Amino acid sequence: MSGIRKVWVETPQGPIEAAVAGRVVADRPTLVLVHGIQGTQAVWDAVIPVLAQDWHVIAPNLRGRGGSFVVNNAEHYRMTDFADDLAEVMDGIAGNVVLVGWSMGGLVALEHLQRRGSDRMAGLALLSTSACLQAEGLEPAVWFRGNTPDTLVEEARVRARRLKLTDTAADIAVAGAWLSAAQVDYRPALDSIDVPVLVLHGTADPECPPDHGNALAAGLATSRLELWQGCGHVPMAEQPGALAETLAAFASGCCAAVAS
Repeated sequence: MSGIRKVWVETPQGPIEAAVAGRVVADRPTLVLVHGIQGTQAVWDAVIPVLAQDWHVIAPNLRGRGGSFVVNNAEHYRMTDFADDLAEVMDGIAGNVVLVGWSMGGLVALEHLQRRGSDRMAGLALLSTSACLQAEGLEPAVWFRGNTPDTLVEEARVRARRLKLTDTAADIAVAGAWLSAAQVDYRPALDSIDVPVLVLHGTADPECPPDHGNALAAGLATSRLELWQGCGHVPMAEQPGALAETLAAFASGCCAAVAS
């Protein structure tokens, strides 16, 4: 797409590919957009051009997808591994960042914050995600049902065909990511997050029920909850214009908060 270029961030494990658009503006944070479990940075394709009119935007392909490196071992696709990739990308950015995590990307963002804190973070947006996919008292968020790498690899292939996904993560990356995502619990770390947080969730989300968004917002001291009526799990596909406008407004608010 016009205005979007690809860059590669070299890491000790291998290259991380990222889509970059817009230009760095003094006193404005870079928006870092993190994809979900089976997708790639391409999930943001309808949102990036709108945001890039006023913001510097980076959307990385974490390991196991796009032009980024692939490891043929499910144990190397844990949330901690993805957070390592994200940290390498963010370390190369000048100035502050508004981190936007969708679905599994929200878990990766929370892992990053748990490990690194909010240094250089102007804000955090969590879309269609949860602090604990299997939290007691909530309907579980079930993206896959297998519990071994082999069964999950086959399930990922079937799911990609069913959803007509053409730009997807490597099957082994999906398998490893689910085995990790189903186990993590970031609820104890939520009250330590001290930057503005936007929690956005669709009321018709079939993959991460909206009660997860409610619970996530309730555990955060500095959050704003938006429940989008009738929206499903992928707001960037269902309402890309509204999402871009919402993220831009949130980033502007983060700038004001930093300035004050």
